[in-house]
Amino acid sequence: MMNIGNLFNILLSFGGGMLVGLVYFFSLQYTIHHMVTAKHPALVMLGSYFLRTVFMLLAFYIIMDGELMRLLACFVGFLIARTLLIKRTKQQKSSES
Repeated sequence: MMNIGNLFNILLSFGGGMLVGLVYFFSLQYTIHHMVTAKHPALVMLGSYFLRTVFMLLAFYIIMDGELMRLLACFVGFLIARTLLIKRTKQQKSSES
């Protein structure tokens, strides 16, 4: 049975997932823009991928705290952040043209 404390933890996990998603995808966007001017773009890409992945996995592990529902809420928040950033990017590109 779900009580108010569990619901609060799931909502916090959802918000944490959104925050992780925002950091992850803004970092990806920064990496893409930085690769154009980088002296060693492959190194920038691989280093960024490694750091973003480690950050995401550690954040998910900390947020889930051993509970599957919290992990799922975090993952859903992560995917919603991704979807929102994709929509934002498409709107920016359409307004530029």
